[in-house]
Amino acid sequence: MHFPLNSDTFSHQFGIRSLGKDEPIITKTEDYQKEIEIKRTLLSEHPEYYSHSTPEGSESEIEASALLTGKPNPLLKTAKEIQEDLVILSGDSTSGHPIIAGVVCFPNGWTINEKVGMSIDQVHNPVPEYAKVMSGAVNKLLNNLRPGRTFWRTNWAVRPTDLLDQSPRMKPLIKEAESRLNHKNVSEKCFFRVEYQTLTRLKESNGILFTILTEQVPIIELEKSQQLNLFGVLKSCPEKTIKYKGISNFYDLLCKDLEKRI
Repeated sequence: MHFPLNSDTFSHQFGIRSLGKDEPIITKTEDYQKEIEIKRTLLSEHPEYYSHSTPEGSESEIEASALLTGKPNPLLKTAKEIQEDLVILSGDSTSGHPIIAGVVCFPNGWTINEKVGMSIDQVHNPVPEYAKVMSGAVNKLLNNLRPGRTFWRTNWAVRPTDLLDQSPRMKPLIKEAESRLNHKNVSEKCFFRVEYQTLTRLKESNGILFTILTEQVPIIELEKSQQLNLFGVLKSCPEKTIKYKGISNFYDLLCKDLEKRI
C-alpha cells in the first residue's frame, strides 16, 4: 500500500511526485482477478452509471488505451482489463481542464457522470480549503504537464466497509455497515483506503490521463507507526474535513480505539 501519512499532523497537501521513467503507470496487485471480475460485472450491468464518453474525448480514449495496454481501444474496453479507474481531462487550460471521458467503478462518494464537463476546480469544489490551498498548485501542474512524464500522488480515506464501489448507489449498504460499528470491532470493520493517482499528458490528443488505483486494508492491520500517524492526523484534522471524508459518524469510536492501540 502507498501509505500517505508521513507525520501525525494533518495538513492540506497536494503531494505530487514524478514517476520514474522505468516505473509503469498501471499496476497489477494480488487482488487483480477479484477486482477485474467486479469491474466487468458493474460495467456489464450499469455501463451508463460507471462510464461516460464524449465526442471531444474519443481521440484521447484511443491514445490512452494504447499507452496503457498497447491496444487502441475505447476506454470502456480497456477498463475491463486493468484495475485502475480511468478519467480523461481536456488539455485546454482556458476551459479549466474539464473531464471529457471516464470509466470509474470504484469511486468514493461520486460518479463519473456527475463530473463530466466540470473543470478541475469545479470537480474539487466540495473539498474543504481546496480553492485556497490547492487550486493554484493543481492548475499549475496541469498547465505545465508535458508528454513523456507522469506524476503521481495519493489520497486517503477511512471507510466503514471494504466495498470498492462506494458510489452514491451504494449509500444504503455503507450506512448499514456504519450502524454495525462498535467499540469492539471498529478497527476491524473500518478500512484505511488509499487512492494512488497518476497524471500523464497524451502526446497526440493533448488530453490528460488520470488513473486511480484503490488500495485498502483494515485499520487493525496497519503497522503501529501507521496507526499512530492516523490517530494524530484524525485528532488534528479540521471538523469540516472529517465530515467531507465521511468519518464523522464513527470518528469518536475510531479515535478511542486507536488511542488504546498505540
